[in-house]
Amino acid sequence: MNDPLPAVAAPGPLLPAAFDPELRARLAALDEASDEHAQDQRPANTRRSYASDWRTWEAFCAQLQVPVTAATRGTLRAFVDYLWNRQKRAYSTIDRKLAGVVVTLRRPPYRVIVDPDATAAARELLKDYRKKAQAAEEPERGRGKAPAMRLDDLRLIVGKCDTDIFGLRDRAMLLLGFAIAARRAELAGLRLRNITEDPGGKGLLVSVRVSKTEPRTVPVPYGSSAATCPVRAWHAWRDAAGITDPDRHAFRRIHHTGAVQPHGLTPQRAGDVITAAGLRAGFEELFTGHSVRSGMATEARRRGKDRKAIAAITGHADGSKVLDGYMQIVDQWDAKDNALIGIGL
Repeated sequence: MNDPLPAVAAPGPLLPAAFDPELRARLAALDEASDEHAQDQRPANTRRSYASDWRTWEAFCAQLQVPVTAATRGTLRAFVDYLWNRQKRAYSTIDRKLAGVVVTLRRPPYRVIVDPDATAAARELLKDYRKKAQAAEEPERGRGKAPAMRLDDLRLIVGKCDTDIFGLRDRAMLLLGFAIAARRAELAGLRLRNITEDPGGKGLLVSVRVSKTEPRTVPVPYGSSAATCPVRAWHAWRDAAGITDPDRHAFRRIHHTGAVQPHGLTPQRAGDVITAAGLRAGFEELFTGHSVRSGMATEARRRGKDRKAIAAITGHADGSKVLDGYMQIVDQWDAKDNALIGIGL
């Protein structure tokens, strides 16, 4: 390995020399407060991920007997090696942990700027490891893509939901989650005030504020079938649960006695509800929180919906390559999924 490049401490703010000490102190306090505010705006699941990434980094540094601020080219490469070869982590997990460590180092109390070349070197090593694994035909690490919950799957799953309070909640979560292409954190983060009636009576306006991407408002129309209508399902759950406080969660925990709790679901629990509903319906593949999101994008593409219209619901930027990953191939011999069929060969 090459000699490591040192991490550089972040410089203080460049303030005009004419500023007196009292003004400098107030401006520094404003910087600190703004940093804390910006951190608070991050989704809770992102903050939890960064905290987990940092704990992994702390444990690694303790083993290497270096301070946590020693994020050099050598230590970051060693971190990648540790995660890939010793912990057998997935490529995407290691890439995210690198990002989480660098972001945490920038913030108080560390205020360390990691040399971009050091981060790039670590990611290059990670890519080399993956290429070597692919050449050796090793199985891809990680869970892989969540299976898309297609409309036929969705109909069967909601049809198996009970008519009790648990079933009403699960049906509403599945149908509304599909309609807004929700990540599990987005579904768990919805408050009552985020779900309003369209003034023209055409359906719901769902404001997704807790999101990895930009906030979005999704117009959810009444469904053509009462059994799979997300608007009717939401109304049934809301009324049965007696949800009236606009600042409370839209989807709640339920005591085993059937009593609706005031507390909302965690993102993990929201994903578990979707997985459990699929298992109850007899599906062997494990649907996850991302399955309704991928299912909506897949079905919309197969029905020829405009890409911008799909992106407006999922929250992806126009031209996003990530959106392509959600639009899964359903049947390789179907004319809609095979570009060779019907072109005149």
